[in-house]
Amino acid sequence: EHARGVVERIDKNSKQLADALAGEQARIVITTLQKFGFVLDHIENLQSRRYAVIVDEAHSSQTGEAAKELRLVLGGDEETELTAAEAEDAGFITEAIDPVEEALAKAVGARSSQSNLSFFAFTATPKARTLELFGTFNAATGRHEPFHLYSMRQAIEEGFIMDVLANYTTYQTFWRIEKKVLDDPDYEQRKAKRAIARFVSLHPYQLAQKAEIVIEHFRTHTASKIGGRAKAMVVTSSRLHAVRYKQAIDKYLDEHHYTELAALVAFSGKVIDDEGATYTESGMNRPIPESRTAEAFGSDDYQVLIVAEKFQTGFDQPLLHTMYVDKVLSGLNAVQTLSRLNRTMDLKDDTFVLDFRNETEDIEKAFAPWCERTEAVPTDANLLWDTHRSFMASEVIHEDEIGACVAELLAGKRVDNHAKVYASLDPALARFQGIDREDQDDFRELIGRYVSIYGFIAQIVSFTDATLERDYIYARALEARLPRSEVEGIDIGSEVKLTHLRTEQITEGALDLLGGLGEVKAIYSGKGPQYVPDKENLSTIIEVLNERFGMNLNEQDQLLFDQFEETWATDPEVIAQAKNNEYENFRLVFDRMFLGTVVSRMDGNDAIYKRVLDDDEFQTALMDLYAGRLYQRLRKAS
Repeated sequence: EHARGVVERIDKNSKQLADALAGEQARIVITTLQKFGFVLDHIENLQSRRYAVIVDEAHSSQTGEAAKELRLVLGGDEETELTAAEAEDAGFITEAIDPVEEALAKAVGARSSQSNLSFFAFTATPKARTLELFGTFNAATGRHEPFHLYSMRQAIEEGFIMDVLANYTTYQTFWRIEKKVLDDPDYEQRKAKRAIARFVSLHPYQLAQKAEIVIEHFRTHTASKIGGRAKAMVVTSSRLHAVRYKQAIDKYLDEHHYTELAALVAFSGKVIDDEGATYTESGMNRPIPESRTAEAFGSDDYQVLIVAEKFQTGFDQPLLHTMYVDKVLSGLNAVQTLSRLNRTMDLKDDTFVLDFRNETEDIEKAFAPWCERTEAVPTDANLLWDTHRSFMASEVIHEDEIGACVAELLAGKRVDNHAKVYASLDPALARFQGIDREDQDDFRELIGRYVSIYGFIAQIVSFTDATLERDYIYARALEARLPRSEVEGIDIGSEVKLTHLRTEQITEGALDLLGGLGEVKAIYSGKGPQYVPDKENLSTIIEVLNERFGMNLNEQDQLLFDQFEETWATDPEVIAQAKNNEYENFRLVFDRMFLGTVVSRMDGNDAIYKRVLDDDEFQTALMDLYAGRLYQRLRKAS
């Protein structure tokens, strides 16, 4: 009652509270009290229960082992809270109980709902697992629904959060590559395309262009926002991309003497590039230690934060106004990433997103399930039994080894316990290492699927069979011991050359919050998307990629430069230079001849000549292309 009175008094004086605190502090305090008040309003019907658990910012980590441990500590009645020995002394049981069986039984009981616990979970983006665990089942619709709803659309309309899709601009990068090797090797299409895309995305030309766009846009549009205190985030697709972005942005700032701007980078662990150089977050941000990156970004000393996964979710910085996205975003990840911009504060009247990688339609679809109302399709518990049968039928698993391993895992910490656990897992590990790579990948998928499905379904369906819990404990331990999958990558950088590159704006304006009823699923049946690797030669792969990303050079342009190539290919000096020199020395002669040929024929095609002479990047790309082609052609002929 005292707590209710406090909430009521502060609710009546929320404006006074907001005036007394900074804007963001007031928002956090009032939001917290509103949530607490909501729980108090509904707890009167729960007098028979001992605990009400408030889960703020509910997410997946609160639906697994942590949730089980919480229930194990708080849940159960007098009898189930006693150990076997205590229960026997109290007269609840009359025969001895195996301690392993007891531990398994308590674990199974702790996963399902407890009669003395009530959970209140708050989240802006409810996943299906969250709705199934904490929501209300509607028998009429057969869906799990939120117990109470304050939608994203309503929050935007009432000014509680910003609409991060209101100002959304997309850019697209067009590029063309050529082979720079004489042979035409075969590669698996998907891996080769991914390797080529990575090669292009990390190319210095590409990063230099994007660094220029980011910095000039920030200086022109963002720097004056929020009373001149606005900040921006650059979202990259990998830790190495974050490193390269930091280097490119710092270089651009230095070259243009932009001393009023500074950038920080955020990523976990160490990054080792292709040349063996090692980078860390604190090393690149020196003298800022990793523990103070967020704090330093909030100061007036830094305006741009470059991130790779880190700070994409849960990061709360109201000064964040603009986001530059150079990473494919989909589903919930898109919503959570872009929502870093939605915090409100004084003088912040809009946000802005500049996206290099995503289509506007995909972003709208990503937001749709969480704009107005989200419901979850119930998970079919049979998926657990099907997955368990497949897991136990695997040639890696021998059931007679599981019991001994689980007994050691549940025995607690002893001097010899760790060694015995490892020894009990060694036979399965040896069998795993004896199968081929494809079967190893299938088993990794299977064991991970069983661990994930049981950890979730056991919380929404009450099981009495402790065998599933036993096998789950064993599967988790074995999964942790499996060697990491060695995904075979392709280093294709030595075999292709970037010849054309252009980044240009495609769309600009507001995206639609589609809204309506969003339907989400916790677990999909069957395995993930399967594919049969197709082999293609390098030239075909490049042709396909160029059709999608190529420059808009017309046939007349191509014919013109092919004529140039024929002229050079019959020039005795060029032939001699190609035969008698390494490529680097040949290139010095060719660059001079290239420009001489262009200048000597300028009256024929003024537009293309002007572009060659005025556009340094276009000129360099053409010289790269034709020097490589010509050198290989003449060397092969000799």
